[in-house]
Amino acid sequence: MSLFLLGIVVFSTNLFANNIEYSFVPKQVYERQVFPISFLGTTAPEDKISFGFIGKNPILRNAVVIRNGTKTFYTFYFKTTKSPFNIPEVIVNINGEEKVLKGVSIPVKKLPYRANFSGVIASGLKIKSYQASIYDEKTNLISLLIEAHDANLEDIYVPDALKDGIENLKRVGSKIEGNYYIVLPANQRRLIFSYFDTIKNSFIDKSIPISIDDGSVAAQTDLNPKDDSFELLKKYVLIGIVILFLLLFLWKRDFFYLILAVIASIALLTFYTPLSKICVKGGSPLYIIPTYNSTISGYIDKRITTTELFRRGEYHKIEYKNGIIGWIKDEDICKN
Repeated sequence: MSLFLLGIVVFSTNLFANNIEYSFVPKQVYERQVFPISFLGTTAPEDKISFGFIGKNPILRNAVVIRNGTKTFYTFYFKTTKSPFNIPEVIVNINGEEKVLKGVSIPVKKLPYRANFSGVIASGLKIKSYQASIYDEKTNLISLLIEAHDANLEDIYVPDALKDGIENLKRVGSKIEGNYYIVLPANQRRLIFSYFDTIKNSFIDKSIPISIDDGSVAAQTDLNPKDDSFELLKKYVLIGIVILFLLLFLWKRDFFYLILAVIASIALLTFYTPLSKICVKGGSPLYIIPTYNSTISGYIDKRITTTELFRRGEYHKIEYKNGIIGWIKDEDICKN
């Protein structure tokens, strides 16, 4: 009798251990929204479990797994494509045994129109850093590092953009991060866009001042210093300081003045050494930023010799015609 009761307990325990059910399914979602569907299981850590979704694939193949005592939560993220969002069935395989869960059908709603809406729907979005620099004579390039949760960051588009692109997208669970660049008119002093916050159920504005400082455009300033009378004055002042300290050294025989003369000379060479020239092959792509998957802003129409403004790894920042600034790769430099 005791063996029979023990068998019932073991059998019941196995049933309980292999139990799996829905934990969270949203009642409604929006067009292009990224959202979670969660399952609650009483599976053991050593159990082998997999999920199969009939008719739909999650954004990330593997679930986000959270264990809490004897309970385990499995969360998958999906993105709406049309209304309604349907998954006919979910097939759960636990240690080689299949269990079929009833599918879900979620209504998909369209967001109201908003002029500055960026297309991003998220449960939270923040701009971790940003930088503004000169793109060409008439435009500036603003680079943003954006972090968001439950977000379709790949769909971002700011209506003010003359050019834009999202790169280096990294999604881990609910969090997604990416570098967004946008080209704006040089006279625009603020970038304003909105995203829809699913927690607050409202549009949230983001406002970024556009300020071109010396640090952010160090590689692009002084392209034509001969045309700037103030730069010419600064150059002559530095030369005068070098000469003054050299004369004081010869007169006083004090090495302190020689050291000051050397420092002033280094400053003079640093700021006013002519930028080097490089030859670029015709047909070479001109990249917006120095990354392997950067958007191409255009192509060099013919072989040119131009100013090399800066170098980062295998990329070279150059000035193209009409003041256009961009990056080329090592492979696009003329060999002879």
